[in-house]
Amino acid sequence: CPRRGCGEAPALRAMGFSEEQARRLLGLQPRLGPQRGEAAAAQLLLLGLSAEAALGLLERSPGLLRMPTERLKERAGELRRLGLDGGRAARLYFTCINL
Repeated sequence: CPRRGCGEAPALRAMGFSEEQARRLLGLQPRLGPQRGEAAAAQLLLLGLSAEAALGLLERSPGLLRMPTERLKERAGELRRLGLDGGRAARLYFTCINL
């Protein structure tokens, strides 16, 4: 694609990320490919985090992007079943991921 960031960024933009946020997210672990970033962001958004909060969490813990997508979904599902969302979920998610 001749324009920078025009491949997978539209998917992130559709999730509510700004162009700058999408660029930052795609730059976190570029070797893993954009699908990992999109999958991780989607799970965090499903927990009720804002795009900025999800990006901040991924920037603080880029290891989340290396985690298999299925494992991310399982952990996010557990938090949703417990009724945790938003900031509480972000703090707990960050702690649980590192177990």
